Amino acid sequence: MSYAKVLLGLVISFITGAGCQLLRIPVPSPPVLSGALLVFAMSVGYWLVDRSMRHCEARHKSLCGGHAISTRKEG
Repeated sequence: MSYAKVLLGLVISFITGAGCQLLRIPVPSPPVLSGALLVFAMSVGYWLVDRSMRHCEARHKSLCGGHAISTRKEG
């Protein structure tokens, strides 16, 4: 885990929240503690699953359609 990214994320979040308060515009997040905890829990859950699945082999990769623009040479 990159602590620099975590620190940068916290700084940007603080600046965004302070800016919204100073400019009197709605905060782009839930205004109650339970909503903020929900966003935090979803972020932690995403991070944990990403860390645990990183070491697993992609078993169904052949079934993935990929991008709409194919880079393969048709021929």
